[in-house]
Amino acid sequence: MTSHSDYVHGEMSTVGQDKTFKGFLRISSFLTAFFIVILLFPILMFAVHLSWFPSLIITFVVGLLISYPFKLGGSWFMTLSGMAVLTLIFGFLISALT
Repeated sequence: MTSHSDYVHGEMSTVGQDKTFKGFLRISSFLTAFFIVILLFPILMFAVHLSWFPSLIITFVVGLLISYPFKLGGSWFMTLSGMAVLTLIFGFLISALT
C-alpha cells in the first residue's frame, strides 16, 4: 500500500513561511520594547521616587536607545512620541489640578 508522490525534498517554496516568521519577530521585538518602556516609567516614579517629568525624559531616551538593537523603525518612533505627548498632557493636567 505504498503510493508514489511527486514531492521532492527541498523544492517547496518557503516565501510565505519566511514572511510569517519575519513578521512574528518584528512584532515580538516591538512589543518587548513597548513593555520595557511602559514598565520603566512607573518604576522610575514609584521605586526610584523621581517626579513624572524626569521619569518621562529618561524613559523617552531609553526608548530611543532601545530602538537600535531591536531594529525598530518609524512606527516605533511615532508610538514613543505619541506616548510621550499623552504623558505630558496628562502630567500637566494633573499637576495643574493639584
